[in-house]
Amino acid sequence: MSEPSILDPSQFPDISGLVLEDDTPLDSFINEKQQRLLTTVFYSGADTGITVPFIAAANVGLFSSVRQPGIAPDVFLSLNITAAEDWWERQVRSYLFWEFGKPPEVVIEIVSPTPGNELGSKLIDYARMRIMYYVVYDPLRQLGNTMLRVFQLQGKSYIPKDDAFFPEVGLGVTLWQGEFENVNGTWLRWCYPNGTPIPTGDELVAQREAQLSQTEAQLSQTEAQLSQAEAQLSQTEAQLSQTEAQLSQTETQLTEEQTRTKQALMLGIELGLKLKFGDAGLAILSEISAISDVSLLQAIVSTLSTANSLERIQQIYRT
Repeated sequence: MSEPSILDPSQFPDISGLVLEDDTPLDSFINEKQQRLLTTVFYSGADTGITVPFIAAANVGLFSSVRQPGIAPDVFLSLNITAAEDWWERQVRSYLFWEFGKPPEVVIEIVSPTPGNELGSKLIDYARMRIMYYVVYDPLRQLGNTMLRVFQLQGKSYIPKDDAFFPEVGLGVTLWQGEFENVNGTWLRWCYPNGTPIPTGDELVAQREAQLSQTEAQLSQTEAQLSQAEAQLSQTEAQLSQTEAQLSQTETQLTEEQTRTKQALMLGIELGLKLKFGDAGLAILSEISAISDVSLLQAIVSTLSTANSLERIQQIYRT
């Protein structure tokens, strides 16, 4: 990243006679879209990793000296600059190197059907301006079979660069096949170090909408699972209630059965005591009536046939 140089305003050259704007660009719709894709992406809200003031612009004149005519690249990127307070001031309506303190880091030329000396005079002029990286994008292959050429400043001239990554910027450029503003084709895009294109504003919106849709789908699925769990819980509670009712019914039936069994046993005991021991046997009937243990009553019935005394019967339930 180039560090800005600070000049005393009294050292600034006189630009009163310098032609800064001539309103002559004539670009195609495709070139205009390509330029916009390369500039607006920096202002779309995407995380570019750039943390210093910068300018990304298209068709703005670059002036390195009042003695040299300006050049208006299709796109340029300049980092670590001081932004102007009033962009309508004449000295900052174009990119004057002595006003901004440094040259841009990257310039990009898009070759149109009528080439504009992108590999000739412009290669020399941008090197003279000390611009670190020069990119030539030739979508129609007007200058040869190569669509993308990248040059790096070495000394006073450019040498071809093997890759399209700019370490001083932290970004690179890449060729991308896809649709931009309803036009499908091959586009030049800024990208992260791993080659992933920096998303445009529309792509960021689409990503957020997709994430929102996914979140809503997950929420809907969670709600469905919760509803299913509630239904299963309700079914389990119904089954539990049914089981408790069946258990209560069973307990009632068992109690009734035990009552009938006790009544039958007491009737047998009463008859046995009366036949075997007379009124004396009936005297202990009230004690035996208080017994709730059916098995104990059954033992008394079994013993009645062999017992020779009431004491023998009483031993069974008093032990």
